[in-house]
Amino acid sequence: MQEARGRISGSQFAPAGLSNPAECRGFGNPLRAFCDLLRMQDARNKKWGLAILVGCLIIMALAACEATISAASSPLALPTQAGPLLPTRTLPPTSTPISTAPPVPTLKPSPTLIPTVAPLTVDGWQTVRSGVYIREMLADPISKTGRVDVVKIDPAQVDFHVRYQPDAPLRVRDWYSNTQALIVINSSFFDGANHAVGQLTADGKSDGQVHQRMEGAFYLTGVGAAVWPLQGWVKPAGLQIVESVESFPMLLLPGGLLNPNIPDDARVARRTVVAVDRSGNLLFIVTPSSAFTLHGLGVWLANSDLNIDTALNFDGGSSSGLAVWTPTGVWGFDSFNRVPAVVTVDVKVLGTIGSGDGEWP
Repeated sequence: MQEARGRISGSQFAPAGLSNPAECRGFGNPLRAFCDLLRMQDARNKKWGLAILVGCLIIMALAACEATISAASSPLALPTQAGPLLPTRTLPPTSTPISTAPPVPTLKPSPTLIPTVAPLTVDGWQTVRSGVYIREMLADPISKTGRVDVVKIDPAQVDFHVRYQPDAPLRVRDWYSNTQALIVINSSFFDGANHAVGQLTADGKSDGQVHQRMEGAFYLTGVGAAVWPLQGWVKPAGLQIVESVESFPMLLLPGGLLNPNIPDDARVARRTVVAVDRSGNLLFIVTPSSAFTLHGLGVWLANSDLNIDTALNFDGGSSSGLAVWTPTGVWGFDSFNRVPAVVTVDVKVLGTIGSGDGEWP
């Protein structure tokens, strides 16, 4: 019992009013003994309490030192558990200063246009100069494919010439450059030696060879230009033939009739045609690509709005070529081969056929 009581704090079992062991003085022996016991227990408790207090202070001092050293030697540690994200600040919109300078217009690239020599007429003709007109037509109006170049010439306002040099053939564009003509077009067929096949008259001299397949001729006469078949046409009395080129076949007979004897085969090629319309204008008609057979070309001419009276086929294929002077450059296309004979359209010289105005482009 005493050993058990010794472990119990004296304050728990002291009589009322004797919470302090010093107050046990003056009591009897039993009570004094109990008071001594309380004093011993109180002294022991005080020692333990003091020790505990000193230990706590040492631990706190050591912890504070360690925290100070850790803070000085280590970077600030980030929290291991992500906290809630702060809302992102919305930046105010940047105001664009208002310019007081006049706006600079944006330049748009201009499309590349085909050179225009004059406004198109209702039927598609463009005026190159007085008495000369050009026009592009479609070989197939339905599929809108193929190109046909047409030149219409008033014989009264220009001069024509047949030029022939078998020893020095030239491409059509070179003929154009060397002669300074308004228009150059290839003409007669020729053999391997560059001599004309069919009769040809140029500069008052006749050349070429008679050929049974020749069907028509282009004539320069004392009153203009004409295209006539060799068979069934009688030269009017007194008509002077100045220059001429024979060729074949006739595509349209007088009156614009389709020649029934045109070969009807499948061969297509570039084509060159000389024709006369019912108003007396001379027409040069060429195709820069292989768009027609001979028969197909005759049908196209007969059904066109060109109002053709007669039409004669000239040499075609790689010989076909046309060069026309315009204010914006040469119009037409060059021949692939050198050709020995061409027809040129030149500025009217006073005193020759027709009135003409004689201006040089």
